[in-house]
Amino acid sequence: MTLDTLLHAAPRAQIAALRAGLPASDATDFAARQGLDGALVAQALGLSARTLQWRARTGQCLDLVASERLLRLASTAQHAQEAFGDAARASAWLARPNRLLGDAAPISLLDTGPGGDEVRRQLLAIEHGLPV
Repeated sequence: MTLDTLLHAAPRAQIAALRAGLPASDATDFAARQGLDGALVAQALGLSARTLQWRARTGQCLDLVASERLLRLASTAQHAQEAFGDAARASAWLARPNRLLGDAAPISLLDTGPGGDEVRRQLLAIEHGLPV
């Protein structure tokens, strides 16, 4: 199941795929498609860039934690695209330090559930024209 398909899958299917481990190549492919620095994506997954590249190159899967983080990142990137109406603007927003997030880049907060929640709150405010 591809990462894009997994985003829209039923929760049971998502849980099964996460427990089995997503292919590391999904993360490197995601970074390339989104125009994000692979090192930023690796950091969001809790891995070094070299480890992620090696796992992708050797056909390995991510563990449960990194798989869940990748799904959170993909979901957030999709939400950002909807909020900004453009993939390039969404990727730039994810990678750029944000004053309202403590000068952290949104992508750097996606390694935790609470960080992901805070990034989603910012996206909802942007999407609905609320003060951020």
